[in-house]
Amino acid sequence: MFETLQMIEGSIQSYSEAMKLLAADVQAFQSDGYKQTRYTFVSLYTQQINRMGGGAGLNRGAFNTQRVSQGVLLSPLGYNWSQGGLRPAEPTNAAVVGSGLFVLKPDNLNDFVYTRASDFIFAADGTLIDSFGRKVMGDKVKDDGTVDKSTLTAITVDPDEVDVTDLGFEDSGALVTNYAARKDVQDSGEGEAPEGKVLFQLALAKIPNPSLLTAHSGNTYRTNAGSGEVMRYDVSGTEGFGEVRGGFAESSNVDPAETTIIGIQLQRGYNAVQSALTLISSTLSKFLSAIDKA
Repeated sequence: MFETLQMIEGSIQSYSEAMKLLAADVQAFQSDGYKQTRYTFVSLYTQQINRMGGGAGLNRGAFNTQRVSQGVLLSPLGYNWSQGGLRPAEPTNAAVVGSGLFVLKPDNLNDFVYTRASDFIFAADGTLIDSFGRKVMGDKVKDDGTVDKSTLTAITVDPDEVDVTDLGFEDSGALVTNYAARKDVQDSGEGEAPEGKVLFQLALAKIPNPSLLTAHSGNTYRTNAGSGEVMRYDVSGTEGFGEVRGGFAESSNVDPAETTIIGIQLQRGYNAVQSALTLISSTLSKFLSAIDKA
């Protein structure tokens, strides 16, 4: 009886943890670049009925190797790294289609953090940052148009020389001047786009197993032993990397319909376990009542 109570306690805890994960996904449904959590329930087997079909105290009957479930355990599987939908956004937004994460440098860390969100804006000093003040990293484009991939650098312009309100990312993650006029021509498909100088290209990081990244603040991630360290940094369209779409943002990959179904399933499972607990509680009450009367 008491083993059964322990089993139910573990099951209730697992369902509660699953509901917390589901609630986190629902809350982040509108967070750009958010990746849904994945998990599964694993049955625990700690008891085995050795024989079936024999009488009490008799050594006969067929041997049975079937083990009896002793509850469930929630097993995390990391993040669902499937592609989120794209939506039109601001000129300094960008979205990755395929493999790769944007690279950010927080002031309070010695290493980088990684994200699929792109809520990028220019600070007063001309540094491109996200909403948490982390610097967006990229590769500087030389005057001859070649990309300097020798070292990552914070995307920074001189506000006295460049109009930051007319900068934006085009496809391939190229940060260009004269953005608005070029976009008007590109959207209309008529005429030739005016010249614009490419200043930087957004850097992308390739990580062996992004599903096991460690969540960090502000919809970013850090590497760990499970995810592996960054294999290399590069730019849009190079081998092994996805394409960067300028002026777009990647939406969360949380499916509201799917989360509704999962929520119903969790509720039913939780209610079933609670019903079993209620039944055991009733049985114990009757047992104790019978003892009192004895």
